[in-house]
Amino acid sequence: MAVNDGRPAPARAVALSWGRMAAREVQGGARLLSIYRRLRGARGHAGWWPGETPFEVCLGAILTQNTSWSNVDKALAVLRKRGRLSYESLRRCRPARLAPLIRSSGYFNVKARRVHAFLEFLGREYGGRVEAMAA
Repeated sequence: MAVNDGRPAPARAVALSWGRMAAREVQGGARLLSIYRRLRGARGHAGWWPGETPFEVCLGAILTQNTSWSNVDKALAVLRKRGRLSYESLRRCRPARLAPLIRSSGYFNVKARRVHAFLEFLGREYGGRVEAMAA
C-alpha cells in the first residue's frame, strides 16, 4: 500500500509511475553501459571522431554545430597555428578575441561564447582536464 504523502491519489499514482519508469531507465542505462564497455574492451576505440587530443575533440564538437567539418578543420588549424589549441592557452582568451580565430566555423560569435562557457565549466569541474571527465 502506498504511503499518503499529502498529494491527491492521482498525483501519487503519477509520481509512483514516473519513479518506476526512472528506475527502469537507470537499469537500462547501466545495461547499455555494460554492453558498451564489453564492446570497447573487445574491439578498442572506434576512432571515428577527428581530433588529436580529447580537448580538440571537445572543441570540434562545439564548432561543428550547424557547419561542415571542413570549416571546423580550418578553424582548428588556425587555433593550432596560433598555439591556442589547449585549455591553458584558450582559458585566458575572451570570446571577442576567440571569435575571429574560429570565423571559418560559422556563427563564430555564438560559438566563441560556447567555447568560453565550456572552458569555464572544464576549469571549475575538472581542473581544465578533459581526461578527468571520463573518470
